[in-house]
Amino acid sequence: ASGGGSASGGGSASGGGSASGGGSALIDGGLTDGGTSDGGVSADPFDPGSCTGVAWTATEATARLGASTSLKLGSGTLMRRSRTCTGADAGTCGPWGTPVPHTQALLTYSGGVTTDYKTFDFPTHLILFPSAGQPKLVVRHVSDYMHDAAANTRGVVFPFGADPMLNGYPVIYVWDFNPAPNRYDDLQGLLGMQGRLSARATCAVALFTKDVSVEVAGLYRY
Repeated sequence: ASGGGSASGGGSASGGGSASGGGSALIDGGLTDGGTSDGGVSADPFDPGSCTGVAWTATEATARLGASTSLKLGSGTLMRRSRTCTGADAGTCGPWGTPVPHTQALLTYSGGVTTDYKTFDFPTHLILFPSAGQPKLVVRHVSDYMHDAAANTRGVVFPFGADPMLNGYPVIYVWDFNPAPNRYDDLQGLLGMQGRLSARATCAVALFTKDVSVEVAGLYRY
């Protein structure tokens, strides 16, 4: 059975503990305090300088994909930053806080008056795959990719054609390999109200927003 998830921003959960397909350690692209990569380029997904250049085209992506049914381009830990706002627009907000690894409570059981949640980290992969003859990109949770690498649409899918690419309902799937008794293993969560992916020839940044006070982002290099 599958369960839904809460909106971005993390929070505690009655299920307790944290889990992820790739463990709690950060993977490529995820830093707790910004910083730079070995090449001197920023590794902070919220830094516009972390991934620059012209937009990646569908033609270029198709050539990169070749005859493959999917191609794992890169990996990145989703990070979250927040700020205090007194209104609904950015002009009412203070400065952004230091980015931290994103965690989110996902629904693991719902029956009658009883609900249960479990908190997960978000190590992710960026996958390139063909769909009806056109290339698409998808952000997938590492755990769900481990469970079924061929399930290309079990993540936040972005079609080519706009820069940034857009997804108006960014749902991501998480597979719990160690669920509590009588709890779901197939989970899902909404990362925000909109997802945007800025894809370049050698890197991409995914950004998920709910309101002006919270942003979740991931950086992928390939």
